[in-house]
Amino acid sequence: MSANEVHTEQSESIGAYALGALPALEAQVFERHLMGCDLCQEELRRLTEAVEALPRSVAPHEPPPSLKASLMEQVRAEAAPRQSSARERRRLTLPRLRPAMAWAAAALLIAGVLAGYGVSQLGGGDGDGRTLQAQVDMQRLPDGSATLSVPEDDGGGSVLRVDGLPDPGGGRVYQVWVERRGEVVPVSIFDVDTGGNGAAAIPGSLEDADAVMVTREPRGGSDAPTETPVLRVDI
Repeated sequence: MSANEVHTEQSESIGAYALGALPALEAQVFERHLMGCDLCQEELRRLTEAVEALPRSVAPHEPPPSLKASLMEQVRAEAAPRQSSARERRRLTLPRLRPAMAWAAAALLIAGVLAGYGVSQLGGGDGDGRTLQAQVDMQRLPDGSATLSVPEDDGGGSVLRVDGLPDPGGGRVYQVWVERRGEVVPVSIFDVDTGGNGAAAIPGSLEDADAVMVTREPRGGSDAPTETPVLRVDI
C-alpha cells in the first residue's frame, strides 16, 4: 500500500479517534500514523478543540438516550456507502467517522444541548461574555436570525446559534467559517432541526478574528466557500 493510500485510510479514523469511538487496536495503528502526519495532527487538533469547547460553552446536562440513538443512526447512514468492500466489512467493528462526519456528530450534540433542552441561553445577561447579532441575507434566509456568544475570556470557545434557517437541501449542510486578515478558514458544520434551529461550536479565541460566516456547502463540508455567506457576524 502506498503512502498516500495509508494516509487516506488512516485519515478516516480521525473523527472516531477524537470522539473516543475507535477500537483499541485501530487506535494504536492510527496513533503510529499520527506521529508522522502533520495533516492528521492538525485535523485532530481542530476536532479536539471543538469537542472540548462544548462543555465550556453550555451548562452541563445529561442528554437522554434518544439523542445518542439518533446520532448513531445518522453516523451509520452516512458511513454505509463507504462499507462496500469485503475487506472493510471484515475489518470494521463500527462505522468510521471521517473528520466531516465528526463535525456533524458534534453539531448534533451541541444542537441537542442548546436547542433541545433549553440550557445556557445565549446572551442571557449573566455577565460572563457578550452576544453579537448576525447580519442575515434575507433574500435567501427570509426568516433567519443568528447570534454569536463569545465568552468573557475569549479563549474558552464561542457558540453560534441560529433560528429560522431552512433545510439547506440538496445534500448540503451549513458550514461555519472564520475570517482573519482576509483569510477564510473552515471551522465546523451543522444541521438545523425542523424548526430551523441549530448551533455550532467555534473552538479557540476570536480575539484576532474579523468575522464569523456561514455558507451552504456539500454534506461533509468544503475546504473553501462555494457561495457568498448567508449570514455574517462582524467581530
